[in-house]
Amino acid sequence: MGEGLADGITQGSAGPDAFRTAPLWGVGQRVFFLHDGRTSNLREAIDAHQSRGSEANRIIERFRRLRVEEQQDILNFLRSL
Repeated sequence: MGEGLADGITQGSAGPDAFRTAPLWGVGQRVFFLHDGRTSNLREAIDAHQSRGSEANRIIERFRRLRVEEQQDILNFLRSL
């Protein structure tokens, strides 16, 4: 998660700046996102993962380089799960 989402909780081998992510199946049925439910917007959830030390930084940058239509296709796919 990096520093931006660090919660200070250790869960198994996931330290204070890491989180064991739930499977994506059913993500389209969720009302809130992130481990603490702080957003109801998938795009905001994606953006929130970018911070110093986050393993997601490279993926987020790749997502942002996509055309708007391609980004929307990914969001629509996630909502279909």
